[in-house]
Amino acid sequence: MSVLPNARSLRVLLVGRHFWPHASFDAAGFLAQLATDLYRSGVHVEVVTPRYAASWPEHFHFREIPVHRPAAAPRSDWSMGRYVRHLTTWLKEHSESFDLILADSIREESQAVVEAASATGIASVLVSAGWGDESDPAWWQSSRSARRCAATAKEADAIIVKNAAAERWMIAQGFPQSLLHRIEIGFTSSVNNLEDNRAAARNRLAAVNSDLTTRPESEVVLCTGRMQKNGTMQWLASTARPLIANRPDLRFWFVGDGPERQSLYDFLRADGVRNSIAMPGSFVDTTDLMIAADVFVHGDRQGLDFGLPSAVSAAIPIVAAEIAELRSLLTPIGKPIKRIASAAPSDKPDDPQDEAVAWFSPGKSKSLRVAIRRTLDDMPQAKQRALQLRRDLVRSRPQTKAIEAYIDLMTRVVQEKSNGKSRIATDSNSIETAS
Repeated sequence: MSVLPNARSLRVLLVGRHFWPHASFDAAGFLAQLATDLYRSGVHVEVVTPRYAASWPEHFHFREIPVHRPAAAPRSDWSMGRYVRHLTTWLKEHSESFDLILADSIREESQAVVEAASATGIASVLVSAGWGDESDPAWWQSSRSARRCAATAKEADAIIVKNAAAERWMIAQGFPQSLLHRIEIGFTSSVNNLEDNRAAARNRLAAVNSDLTTRPESEVVLCTGRMQKNGTMQWLASTARPLIANRPDLRFWFVGDGPERQSLYDFLRADGVRNSIAMPGSFVDTTDLMIAADVFVHGDRQGLDFGLPSAVSAAIPIVAAEIAELRSLLTPIGKPIKRIASAAPSDKPDDPQDEAVAWFSPGKSKSLRVAIRRTLDDMPQAKQRALQLRRDLVRSRPQTKAIEAYIDLMTRVVQEKSNGKSRIATDSNSIETAS
C-alpha cells in the first residue's frame, strides 16, 4: 500500500446526506464506519452532513471526528437546489485545508464535491451507492437533474464501486474503466455471539426499553432498517401471527423508523400480536441487538453496506431473500455463486444443510415463514453455519483490506493531483523564462 510521507498528512473530508444519529439509514452506518476506520488507520477525517432541525448544532464531534452541519437538509426539489448551492459554497471556503473530498453517493452532494474540488485544486472521489434497482446508476434514469449528477461524476478523479454489477452498469453508461475502482464491502469479526454475552446484552436492552424484555429461553427474530412500503418489515409482519401461534414465547424486534411505522404498528396490533412485538425505534449501535437476537431477517436490496454485514459479523443466523445482490454479498470470494432459478424457488431448498443462509422467495410470506421456522427448529446447526459464514467472509473480504484499499486509492489520487499541479507550475515557469 502506497503511503504519504506522514500517515497524518492525508486529510480527508467526507460528505454524506445521512450520518449520526440517522441509524435507520444504512448509508449513515456505512459512512460512520468508514470515518471511524479511516481515523483509526491514521487518516485525518472530518465529515460534512446536513442539519435536519434548526436546533441541531452546526459542529460536534463523533468519536473524536469533527462533524460539520452547515446547511439545512433538503425537503423538496426547490430546497434541494438551495442545499446544493449552500454546500458548494461551504466546501469551496473550507476544503483547501484538505487533500481530498469524498462523497458517499453519486447524487446531489457529488455535484457540490466535484465543483468545489475543481475550484480549490484538490482531489475528489465519489462512491457509487446502493444495489440493483436502489443504486445510483438506476436513480440517474429518474429525472434530468439526476442525469446531470451522472455527467458531473465523470469529472471526478476517481469513483469507487462496491460490486461487479455496478461496475458493468457504469461502463455501459459511458464511464471510462480507468475512472472506476472496485472496493467491495468488508466484514469484521469484532462481535462474539456467546451465551454469556447474549444474557448480558438482553439485560442491557431491557434496561433501555422495557419492550425488549425477554426471558432467557425466549427466541427473538430481529429486523433492522427503514419502515417503508414493500420492505422487509412488511413481509415479516405478515408472518408473525402464524409463527407466534406455534411458538407463544417468540418475539419479533422491528428496529428502525420510516414513513410506514404507524401503519406497521396498526397492522400488528390488529393481528393480535402486539404483546410479542417490539418497535423501539432506531439504535445508533446495533451490537447488543445482534448479540441478543436468535435470527436476523433481511429481504431487500437496502442495508447491504452496513446492516447485513453487521449481522454477519455477529455470527447470527440469517434468513435472507433469494436476490442476486444478496447472494453475491454473502458468497465468499472463490466460492461459486449459486444461480437463482427463474421460476419461484420451493419453500424448502433441496440441500438446506449446504446453505450458510436460510433463503426465502422475495415477497412470499409462506416461504419466509418456512425459512424462519426451519432456522429456529435447528438453532445449534444454524449457529454453526453462521460462525462458518463469518469465518469465510472475514478471510475472503476483511474490512481491514477494504480500508487499506480506500487509503491506497486516496493516496494515489492525491499524489497524482499534486504531481499534475507541479507539472503545470513547471510549465508556466518555463514559459515565463523563455519570454
